[in-house]
Amino acid sequence: MNPHVPTLETVQFLNLWNFLASPAWGALESLGTAAAVGVAAWAAMQARSSSRSSNAATTTLSSIEIQRRHSELLPRFRVTCEPFNPGSDILRLRVMLIGPPGLDRIDRLTVTIRNDHFRRGEGDHRQSMDGPTQEEIRDYIWGPYRFTPGTGPDDARADRLGRETVYDTALPIGEELPYQLEQTMPGHWMRSMTQQGWLQQRGPIVRLAFTAEHQTHGTWYLPCEIDTTNMPITVIVPQVEHATRGDG
Repeated sequence: MNPHVPTLETVQFLNLWNFLASPAWGALESLGTAAAVGVAAWAAMQARSSSRSSNAATTTLSSIEIQRRHSELLPRFRVTCEPFNPGSDILRLRVMLIGPPGLDRIDRLTVTIRNDHFRRGEGDHRQSMDGPTQEEIRDYIWGPYRFTPGTGPDDARADRLGRETVYDTALPIGEELPYQLEQTMPGHWMRSMTQQGWLQQRGPIVRLAFTAEHQTHGTWYLPCEIDTTNMPITVIVPQVEHATRGDG
């Protein structure tokens, strides 16, 4: 063997060494580094996406649980309507919080007289001579009874229209609040309408709404209707049961 002739192994080693020292290898090395960086960035994005998905799922489950608990704690009231005194046109409305057992109290109760139709006073109204303004139509109570203005349980007082009474103190379960109702009068623009005719037109149904609030569990809106044809009458709100006669 000629010592001056390089072997095949020597030639292959020199070729590999030259390639590693060449610009081509530097380009490949940079490409590999970029690829590694890209893979790391992709992995980080996937981790962030997974974290966001996990947080969103946790938020959704928490919201569902809050809604379930809110529904589970829906307040129940026993509402009794009766003459304030025998033969009197003034009525007493007694509202007792009776459940559910998991709700120990409510922190605020607003009782509202509802109109015969929920859109009374809406839309365009052109006032005729001596007729009502749109504000008067909206403020007027289109029903047979209203709260006697200035009356109410404890420090609560019905507003000047007799529309609403806000009890802004905690009401424990098993306790009741008394309210006073009086007959409504024909509007000043109903010149030919008598009191008797007005009440016959309005009918015996008193439409109410109870807005109960709890500092932790939120707010509930509970409408109800009471037929005052025969009194005393007791209803359970929400009205999932038939009204019962008697003093409850």
